[in-house]
Amino acid sequence: MNARKPTELELALDEALGRALRAPQVPHSFRARLSAAVTRTAGIHWAALREQMENERREQLRRLQREYVRVRRSTIVTLLAAAFAAGAAAMLAMPWLRAHLGSYAPMAVAWSGAALGLGMTFHEPLRALLRRWSNAP
Repeated sequence: MNARKPTELELALDEALGRALRAPQVPHSFRARLSAAVTRTAGIHWAALREQMENERREQLRRLQREYVRVRRSTIVTLLAAAFAAGAAAMLAMPWLRAHLGSYAPMAVAWSGAALGLGMTFHEPLRALLRRWSNAP
């Protein structure tokens, strides 16, 4: 090792810190527990432990990937089903809407769909904002 002598400034700083700061209190059994911990870890094969942890991490990533694909598929199916149901509902409601709204019926359906979509999108953020405002002092 390349051990060098501390300079006068470093020695003075160490002395000043020693006077200003007290050493932390440690339990009486600290040294014994430290020695026991060092002895326990001496027998560990670190490369094998690292390999095991990397294998566990790879398996977790595989599980996350499978779950991500499953959620993505179910989301797409749900969106398609909702779009089909909305189209069918609009088609069934269109004669009634035309009778009551006349030529404004397609525009009313479009605006209703937009309002519903915006409501679904911003429902939770708006609730959180209202909760924050109601809890404000």
